[in-house]
Formats: sequence, structure tokens, C-alpha cells
Amino acid sequence: MKAKYLSLAALALVGALASCQSDDEATTGFRPDNAVSLNFSVGSLQATTRSNAVATDDTQSLFNEGDQISVSTNDQEAVLFQCTSSDDQTWTEAVAGKFLLWTQNTLTFSAYYPATAGTSMTAFNLPTDQSSVDKIALADYMTKTAEIERPASGSDIQMQLERKMARVIVRISGFGSQYDDDEKTVSNVSIYSEASGIADGNPTGSSTEILPYAQGNGSQGTSYTALVVPGYGDNSADFIALTDGENNTRLVKGIPELEAGHSYTFNLTVGKNRILVQSVTVQDWTTGTTLAGGQATEAPASDNPAPTTASIEDYTAGTFGWDGDGSAATGLPTINTFAANDEISILSAKNTNTQFTTSAGGASATFSGTATDDSKFYAVYPYTAGLTLSGDVISGIVIPTSQWNSGWNSGDDFSGWDPKAPIAYATTTGSSLTFQNACAILKVTFPMALTYGRFTISANEPLAGTFSLDTSTGTLTPTSGSTTVTVGNPSNIYSGIKAEYTGKTVYVAIAPGTYTGFNLHLYNEDNKDKPITKSGSVTFEAGKIYDLGSYDLFKL
Repeated sequence: MKAKYLSLAALALVGALASCQSDDEATTGFRPDNAVSLNFSVGSLQATTRSNAVATDDTQSLFNEGDQISVSTNDQEAVLFQCTSSDDQTWTEAVAGKFLLWTQNTLTFSAYYPATAGTSMTAFNLPTDQSSVDKIALADYMTKTAEIERPASGSDIQMQLERKMARVIVRISGFGSQYDDDEKTVSNVSIYSEASGIADGNPTGSSTEILPYAQGNGSQGTSYTALVVPGYGDNSADFIALTDGENNTRLVKGIPELEAGHSYTFNLTVGKNRILVQSVTVQDWTTGTTLAGGQATEAPASDNPAPTTASIEDYTAGTFGWDGDGSAATGLPTINTFAANDEISILSAKNTNTQFTTSAGGASATFSGTATDDSKFYAVYPYTAGLTLSGDVISGIVIPTSQWNSGWNSGDDFSGWDPKAPIAYATTTGSSLTFQNACAILKVTFPMALTYGRFTISANEPLAGTFSLDTSTGTLTPTSGSTTVTVGNPSNIYSGIKAEYTGKTVYVAIAPGTYTGFNLHLYNEDNKDKPITKSGSVTFEAGKIYDLGSYDLFKL
């Protein structure tokens, strides 16, 4: 989290004064030699923050003249420091003759902004009227506690204040074609905070309507800014309300999860029947840097169309060894692409399991199907019949207990997986899906061996079968699990893995988790077999590929 730097300088003056303050000191203007002085320097601007909360350029790194910060240390009474120059970022005590003192070599300093009634290191009441620069500045709650050692005479020390609020910017990016030109405007815009303030350092109170700071007249390009209490989100609460040019009230439902110190920009297109959130950008509030993972195509909104575009994350290398930790998997396949005619399941509160299909495939694919508009959609790849949705949990997820790809029985070198086995899932409030991998993948390699073979993978815990998936955590819970996965036909070895004249690489999907009694059992056409068991327990993580080794089926 980015922060603002408070420069606390120990100023040495001639003469030794007592560690306590006297009335004489306050009236004569003398300053104790152990007084602590607070100051900003221009050189610290890149790492500071600003009480002018609507700034989006480098000036958001500055405090404004007249800003006050309360600073206390150990058992000393708090002292207000006031910014005397926004250009030079200089600070002095707001009350003449009242100082903080170095009473020992190391002190614990606590600071908070703004220094308003009811505000403290652990408490803050969010202002509901943020309609001006001065008013929104008083909603920019920040705190910091730091143990600081007294520096050598004349050198500076720094405190970094941490922002406790999140910033929401709503930008009117367009209007639906149904509006006449003189109706392309909005008014009465409100932004809702999930909580009304901070108590004991935690969000408190219920959803609160904020009158935001407006920049523009309500036409296209107008923005509205509010500072809100961060939280985990509330899908049932109003998030944005406005009146359109036909005097109709439009709502965006569902307050998203918001993190302190982050700035969220929601670009809206206002239509006659709904507000469409075209895009969301999440940035570091101080630097304006767009955060990784901070892009979304839509924010929570009411009755959006079903998503039509999708991408899927790739797998990364996991580490495995039969004895000890072993090594990371190499030569990983590309599993993050869709094939033509791939199918996905789409579910929502208003939609039972619905099949969507892509005609072209690719790393980013377009899917088509029919579904009722809804505020949030859930998806599973590949399409699985019988899926049901309850809250964020999808039931009926199937990891096949018998996995097969016809390429493993071909006369060519082949590397692949059962296309129905690796499960991925996604959620969205917009028009695109980014699938996350729900399974771990196990790699088994067979060089040319002039024979056919098959194998099983087993453990004491369920590896495959039917599961429920909590999309909020990615957790798979077995409902009808199997402790064994079979690759190849036990009753006909010649329909199994063909290593005759060609090599094969087999990828098997299992549920992530910690397993005991983990075993790989190999068989060939001569009825020879080779079991290999992992001593102790082993953990496989979702989204990773683990190499179980290379085996000559002829030499079992």
C-alpha cells in the first residue's frame, strides 16, 4: 500500500531544557532541544499521498495548505501539526508552544488524518457529503503507528501514513441510442459505501449513501468521485444510483469487494432499461499505476447479458519426487486454449445449467448460447450436464475416474490429456470470462517400448469423481469421490497406451489436495506390472503440473 511520508525532525537548539513543557516556553517562543518537529520535503513526493482526494495526477502526492494531522507518542498528549505551504510541504505545530518531546531514545509515534471530531487511530465516521474538494478531503482517513529511534542531531526521520479508504470514480462514458440528444445527461448521482465508518479499526455500520464530488455537468465524460469504507462486497446492496435524462432512476446493484488504498474507476453506459458497466480499472491510488489483476470488463450490475468471450489461465510447473521433493516439471503443454466446438456451462440465479459453444476456439474464444440477463454469471469448462448452483457453490462437478485420449493409442508420437478431464471455472458480472484451473495435472511419460500398457493412480483420499466447487475459494469438496483413476482399458490392453514404435506423454487430472498412500501402478501387455508408492504424504495444487517420471513399459 502506498503512503504519505511525514518527516519528523529533531531540532537541536542552544541550551538544555527540561523534558516537560512550561508556561514560560509557550509564551517566550523558546523551543526545547528535545522537541520533535514535523515537516514534508519535496523529495518525498513520489511516496506520499494527498488530502485532495480527487487528484489523479502527480499532485495527488501533496497535502494542502491548512491540512492538520494529529501525532502522539507514548504517554504524551497529542499535538496537531498543520501544513503551512502546499508548494514546499512545510509543517509546524498548530498550537504555539505545544510540542512532542524526545523523552527517551526510542518512541512509538501514532498519527492520523484528518484531525476532525470523532476521528482517532481506530475510529472514523465517513462523511456522507463529499460534494466539494474540501469536503471529500475530510473523508481521506489515514493512520500510521511506528517505533522510531531518535536520529543524530539535524537528520530527518519519516512516517508513512496509510490510506484506510477506497476511492470510487464513476465516469459516464456514453448513453444508449434510445435517448434524444437533450436527454443524454444524468443527475442525482449517489455512490454507496458498504459501511458507515471505522470502529476499533474495523468497518462498522450499514450501507451508506454518499453525495460524490462531481466533475462535469452530467453529460458524457462527467465523473463522480467518492471515498468509501473498504469491504468484502455486498451483492444485494445498491452501489450506484442516478437519474437519467427522462427522469427515471437507474441503479447498479451489488457493492463489489474494495481494498483500502486502491482507486476503482467504473465506466458507465446509461441505457433506458439499465446501466451497463463497460469496464473497471483498479489502480494504486497514490501512483496511478494499474494493478495486476485489476482489470475487469464489468462491475456488479443489474441484469447484464450472459458472457460471450472467454480465456483460460495456463498451468505452471509443480515439484514432485517419489523420494524427497524431486524437481519441477518441464516441457509443459499449452492447455490454455479452447478447441473448435468446445462447450462450457453457464449458470446464474436466473439460469439453470446452460450450454454455450465456440465455433473457432483459440486462446480467447467467443461462445454463443441463450441465457436470461442476470447480475452475475458462473461458468464451468468443459460443459457438464447436471450442474446446479447455490450461492457461490456449483455442485455436480465431475473429474473422470477413467481418463482417455485416442491419441494415446495412435501410431504417432502423442502428448495430450482427456479433453473432459481438466476442470476450470469462472465468475463474472460482465461479458467476459477468465477461467481458473480447478485441477492438478499429473504427467507420465512413456518412451518407445515395443509394447502396449496402461496404469492407475490411487491414494487413500478421493482423486476424482463428483465434487462441489466453491467458486469464491476454488475449493473442491468430494460428494461421490473415487480413490483411483484409470488410464487404459484393463480388459483389453491393446486398446490402451501404444508405446510400440512411438512415445506417449499422458496428462491426468485430479482434485488438488494432500494425499497419503499415493501410488502409480504400471501394466504392460506381458502381464508385468510395477507399483510405485510415495512415502508419507504429498500435496498437489490446482493449476500446476507434476511430473511422475518416464517409464519403459517393456522393462517393467
